[in-house]
Amino acid sequence: MRKQLLVSVVMCMCAFVEAQAQVIRQNDVFWDGQMRYVVSIVDKGIYLNGKDSEGDNAVIKLQKVGKTPGEYKLIKAHTNDVAPYGCLFGSRVHYVNQSGMKFLEFYPEEHSVGQVLVLTTDKLSDLAKKQRFMENEQNPVNVVSSWVMNQKFLSQIHPEVLQKMINKVQKKEKKNIIERVNLDMMAYAQAVGLFATDGEMGSSEDQIIEVSNEYEFISALGSNRTVILKPGTVLNLTKVLREDGFFSYDGRYVREDYHALRKGTEQAIVACERNDGRQLELINVDNLTIRGSGDCYIVVEPRYANVLNFYKCSLVTIENLTIGHTEEGYCEGGVLLFEDSEGIDVKGCDLYGCGTYGLETRAVRDLTFEKTTIRDCSYGIMEVHDTHNLLFDNCQFLRCREFTLVNVDGDCENVRFNSCRWEDNKGKLFHLGAVVKMAGCEIRHPSAYEIGDTDMVIMEGISNVIERY
Repeated sequence: MRKQLLVSVVMCMCAFVEAQAQVIRQNDVFWDGQMRYVVSIVDKGIYLNGKDSEGDNAVIKLQKVGKTPGEYKLIKAHTNDVAPYGCLFGSRVHYVNQSGMKFLEFYPEEHSVGQVLVLTTDKLSDLAKKQRFMENEQNPVNVVSSWVMNQKFLSQIHPEVLQKMINKVQKKEKKNIIERVNLDMMAYAQAVGLFATDGEMGSSEDQIIEVSNEYEFISALGSNRTVILKPGTVLNLTKVLREDGFFSYDGRYVREDYHALRKGTEQAIVACERNDGRQLELINVDNLTIRGSGDCYIVVEPRYANVLNFYKCSLVTIENLTIGHTEEGYCEGGVLLFEDSEGIDVKGCDLYGCGTYGLETRAVRDLTFEKTTIRDCSYGIMEVHDTHNLLFDNCQFLRCREFTLVNVDGDCENVRFNSCRWEDNKGKLFHLGAVVKMAGCEIRHPSAYEIGDTDMVIMEGISNVIERY
C-alpha cells in the first residue's frame, strides 16, 4: 500500500512538473523575428504585448484550453483585432518545451505551423541584431538545423532555396526538435507563398544563366545561381581547363597549390593539375544548380581526373545530365566527387564509365541520388567515406566492374536504397563497414561474383529481390 502511494505521489509530481514546464508565465518574453512580446496575465487572460524596433505595438491574447499542458487558443484582445500569422481566432497555440527549447507554435490550420515565438531573456536591440545576422546568412541551410526560424526570416528566402532546405530536413531519418518545427514552418510558407520572389536570400540578379559552350559554362559557375545547358549541349571541359590562360579568364584559377584555397572561405573555380591533365574543382560554392535541358553532356579527357569535384560546397543540385570521360579511366578519375560538403541532390542523371567510380564522397552530409544511373564504370559503382544521410531513390547500377562495387566505410550513417536496381555488374557487390537499408530493391548479380556483406544490409519490407544467374 505504501509503495503504491509512493508511486502515485511520484506520478503526480511528474505530471505537475510537466504542466508547469509548459505554462506561460507573467513577464515571460517571446520573440517572433520582429516583435518582442512581454506577457501580462490579467483575469486569466494571457496578453502578449509586443513592440518592435520602429516603436510599433501589437497585442496577442491567448486563453488556456482544458487540462492538457501547453494547450492554448488565440482569442480577440480588442473588437477590431485581426488574427496574426494567418490564423483565425480560436486557432490552436501550443507551448513546446523540449531539449532545452521553449517556444509557442501558432497553427493557422490543424497540422500547419504558421509561426513560432521563441522564449527569450534578451533585449529588443540584441534580438533585432541577431535577426539581422541570420538574415545576412548567404547560405540558409547553415541554420536550418540549429536555429528556430520565423516568418520574417522565411519571407526573404527564394523559393528554390526554400525547397532545397525542405529537402535537406526531409532526408534526415532522425530530426531534432528544431528541424521538426522548421520543416513544418517551411511547408506552410511554401503552401501559402510566404517566400521571396526576387532580390532576397538565395537569389541573385543573374540567377538563371543559359550556356551552350565550355567558356560560358565555366564563367557561369558560382554561388546563388542556376546554370542551364541549352538543349543538345556537349561540354568537353578539357578544352578550357588545359588552356594556359584559364587562370585569367573571368577570375578563375590554375594553381598547383590549390590546397591553400581549400583552407580559406573564398569561392574559387579551380583547374587542378592531375597526372595527365587538369580537373575542375568548385570550392566554397553554395546554392548552385547545374541543369541540362534535353540531351546534354559534360565530359573530360584526362583519365586521372574526376569530371566534377566539389569541396566545402552546399545546396548543390545536378540535374538531367549525362556525365563521363572520353577515355576509360584507371587508378583515379571518377565521375562525381563530393568532399566536406552538404545538401547535395543529383537528379535524373546518367553517370557513365570510363570513370573508375560513378560516385566518391568524403565527409558529406545529406546527399540524395534520385532517378539516376551509374553504369559501365571500370573499378566499381561508388566509394563512400564518412557520409551521413545518403539516399538513393529509384536509381540503377548497371554493368560496372571489376573490384568491389559498393564500398561504404564504418564512419557512415543512414545510408539507404529505395526502389533501386543492380544488374550485370562484375565483382564483389558490397563491402560494408556500416549498416545500409534497402526497400523495394532488385539485385541481379552473376553467380561468379559474391554478393558480399549481406549481414550489414537491413532489408525493409518483403519487396526486395536478389537473383543469381
